Amino acid sequence: MENLTMAQQKQLTKSILDADVAPDCDIYHLFIHSVCSAMKRSGFSRPVIADRMNDALRAQNNDVDQAKLNKWLAPSQTNYMPMHYLPALCYAVRSTEPANILLKPILFKAVDQRSQLLQQHAELQMEIEERTAMQRYITESLLTNDNQD
Repeated sequence: MENLTMAQQKQLTKSILDADVAPDCDIYHLFIHSVCSAMKRSGFSRPVIADRMNDALRAQNNDVDQAKLNKWLAPSQTNYMPMHYLPALCYAVRSTEPANILLKPILFKAVDQRSQLLQQHAELQMEIEERTAMQRYITESLLTNDNQD
């Protein structure tokens, strides 16, 4: 990073959410494909997926059925699944891949709490190793200075 201009360094550390150029968010067909793939991988039929979505949306008193799923997932239709149903859909198909497809243009990814804890654990482990190395360096420096006196 030493050979980069300040503008280039700033661009590398800047979030895509703050970028001057908008990301390509034309992902509708990719999203539909990911949902259909997740449905197949789940092993659930569309009626079961609809029931699982309804279970997850219980507080909203919504009725998702196979016909609605078919309309929402047909690329030729103009009816889209409400975005606030996305968590219920992910639960129903046992996959966060549809959410990841939606987040991909802005370089984000859905991660679960376990993944976050594993990342935090790894970061803490690296910090411990860095501090241990620093402590070893200081100890060796002190011993070297004592031997020279």
